[in-house]
Amino acid sequence: MLPLEGIRIVEAAQMISAPLATSFLSDQGAEVIKVEALTGDRMRSLGDLRNDLGSVFHTCNRGKRSIALDTKTEAGRDTLIDLIASADVFVQNFRPGAVDRMGVGPDAMMAANPTLVYVSVSGFGQTGPYVEQMVYDFVIQGLTGMAAFEGSTSEGGELVPRLSKSLVVDKATALTVAQAITAALLHRERTGEGQHLEVDMLAAGLQFAWPDVMWHETLVGDDVTRIPHMSRNYEVRPTKDGYVTLNIATQSTWARICEAIGPELAEDVRFLEFADRQRNSRELAAAVDAILAELTTAEVLDRMRANDLPGGPVLAPGDVRHDPQVQHNQALVQYESDHAGTVVEPRPAARFGAVTPPDPRSAPALGVHGDETLAAIGYSAEKILSLRAAGVLG
Repeated sequence: MLPLEGIRIVEAAQMISAPLATSFLSDQGAEVIKVEALTGDRMRSLGDLRNDLGSVFHTCNRGKRSIALDTKTEAGRDTLIDLIASADVFVQNFRPGAVDRMGVGPDAMMAANPTLVYVSVSGFGQTGPYVEQMVYDFVIQGLTGMAAFEGSTSEGGELVPRLSKSLVVDKATALTVAQAITAALLHRERTGEGQHLEVDMLAAGLQFAWPDVMWHETLVGDDVTRIPHMSRNYEVRPTKDGYVTLNIATQSTWARICEAIGPELAEDVRFLEFADRQRNSRELAAAVDAILAELTTAEVLDRMRANDLPGGPVLAPGDVRHDPQVQHNQALVQYESDHAGTVVEPRPAARFGAVTPPDPRSAPALGVHGDETLAAIGYSAEKILSLRAAGVLG
């Protein structure tokens, strides 16, 4: 039995951070009912497409049930309220204030069901100077220092910020939301009480970035010894036929690095101590790159493993699934979906003892589970037909 079997989550959310959070919980056994507008989540068309289902939507909504409702109508809002009343958890990421106008705000829903875990996911929180602003991942990357941290220094000495090409804040928020929900469910198990959870992307982004991005901002005062940031040596290194990951300045592995790729480096006075290597990092990088340029990636990796060095190859996205460790771990699964065709996706990263992971389940077609979802909460066939005839149920 998976740990969240028997937990019902109703999700009225779009984009990535909130839907990805509930997909993690679906992987762990929760039943997730995704409530979409009649036109569907805007993410349905993002990424590669097959049968109008995008690859990004698939990954963020695998294993869910979909019901399409026109919540701008009174009947649609009443149906959403009934769905929430049947749930253990309700997750929404409407703009602040919208749920209260719809009649499904936290006060109203938790008054009707005090054991409900009500989750509000937003960009900046529910109040404040930015609360009305539209927000995406890249906005938070800029605000949290991530873009500056990822940047580089121009020849003129100016910082050139750069966005991460991965949606790091969306995914960090999703992990934060999923963990907070399970903590709230544990609290409910102990006390019988539900609660209103609020998670905003700005807070999640700061929490995610802080340990390393804010290396120089954590300890405040004039008596702090400032140490050069490890990211100065966080680069891939070119080989004769590709690239490898190799940190060349660490003190604990320096002697083994020299043994592996260039014993002459150990005698170079510019690189004797950690501080020397930090001070002469450009010269060190050039010296190491000159050595690696004469070696193939396979030769470098063999030497690194023989000397117990951390590092590895730099794989193209299309090569990841063929990596021997990825295959050995069965980290990816391939299966046939009814409407998405052949799909490859990660297996859930957490394994729960001897529990057999469930068979992969595709993301749902829009509204495909409407009838069975409403029947499960007590709607009659006649009422379901009337909602469909009125254009409330897609």
